Amino acid sequence: MSTLKRLSLAAAVLTFTGCVASSNQTKDTYYEDDFSMETSQPAAATEASVETRKPNTAVETPDYTSNTPIVSEVSKKIAAIEAKLRQIQKNIKKDSDSFRELKTKSAEESGRYYEHIARIRARLQNGTTPGNPELTEMWKQASVLLNGSDKNMAETAKLSSEMVRAKNELDSLLENIRETFLVPGAMEVDHENLKVLEDEANQTTVSLNRLSSDLSLQIARQQQYFSTESQNINMLGTEIQAGKVLNRNAPQASSAVAQPAAPTYLSAENDLPEADLTGRRPLMIIRFDKRKVDYEQSLYKAVKAALDKRPSTHFEVVAVSPADTKTGVAEAAKNADAVRESLLEMGLPASRIYSSKSSSSSIKTTEVHLYLK
Repeated sequence: MSTLKRLSLAAAVLTFTGCVASSNQTKDTYYEDDFSMETSQPAAATEASVETRKPNTAVETPDYTSNTPIVSEVSKKIAAIEAKLRQIQKNIKKDSDSFRELKTKSAEESGRYYEHIARIRARLQNGTTPGNPELTEMWKQASVLLNGSDKNMAETAKLSSEMVRAKNELDSLLENIRETFLVPGAMEVDHENLKVLEDEANQTTVSLNRLSSDLSLQIARQQQYFSTESQNINMLGTEIQAGKVLNRNAPQASSAVAQPAAPTYLSAENDLPEADLTGRRPLMIIRFDKRKVDYEQSLYKAVKAALDKRPSTHFEVVAVSPADTKTGVAEAAKNADAVRESLLEMGLPASRIYSSKSSSSSIKTTEVHLYLK
C-alpha cells in the first residue's frame, strides 16, 4: 500500500470517529420534542373539557313558556270559599269546646248539689230541730248550685242557637261551591280544589249535626233536672222548717191553680187558630223579605230577656201573611214553624210555645211575630 492510500484511510477513520463522538455529546431532541407535544396535548384537552362542562347560568327561556303562575278568577273565588270554611270550622270548634266545658261544669255542680240534698235528707230522716241553721245553710248552697244549672242551660241553649247559624252558613257555602263549578274560565286544578272543599264542607255538616244533636239532648236533660229539682228543693225547704220529713204525696195548694191550655202546634196553615192581637205588642217581628234571614241571635236575646224578667213566660208564634194574597199563608206558616223549631233548639219547652196565624194589609212579605202569652 502506498503512502498516499494510507493517509486517505487514516483521514477517513478520523472523520468517522469524530462523527461518533459528536453524536454522543449532542442530545438528540427530535423525539423528545415529539413526546413533549404528546404529553402536553391531553392537558390542554382537559382544560378545554373543563371549560365546556361549566354550568351555563344564563339559560334561555323559550318564548312559549312563562314563569308567572296563572291565577284565574275562579281560583280567587275558591280561596274566599276556603277562608269562609276555615272560619266556620274555627267557630264550631270553639263552640264544641265551650259545650264540653259546660257539660263538665254541670256534672260537677249537680254532683255537689246531690251531696247537699243527701246530707239534708239524712238529717231530716233521723229527726232534727225545726229550722236547723246548719241544714238551712246547706239548703242555700244547694239552691245556688241549682240556679247555676239554670244558667248553664241558658248557655247551652245559646250554643244551640250558634249551631243553627253555622248550619245556615254551611248550607250557603255548599250552594256557593256548586255554583262555582259552573263559572267559566276555571282550570282543571280549580275543579279539583272545589271537590276537596265540597267533601270537607259535607263532613263538617255531619260533625255539626252530631254536635247539635248532643246539645239538644243535653238541654232536655237539664230541663228535666231543673224542673224536678226545683220542686224537690222547695219541698225540702218546707221540711227543714218543720224539722222532719213530710208526706210528699199529699196534695199541695199550688196544684189547684189552673194550668194553661195545651198549645197549638203548626201542622198546616188551615189548622192554625186566628190570633187575637187586640191591644198586644209583639216582643219581636221577623220579616222574611229575603231568601235567608238570620234571626236566631236576635230571637235568643229577646226570649232570654223575657225569661229573665219572668221565668214562667209562655210565647205565641204568629204567622202573619199579606191580606191581599192567599199564597203567602202557607209560606207564613212555614216560616213560623221554623221559628218554633229555633225556640225548641234554644231549650224552650214545647208546652210553652203557642202557634196561631193572622193577616195584615200593611205588609208586602210574610212575617212572624212573637208575643208573650
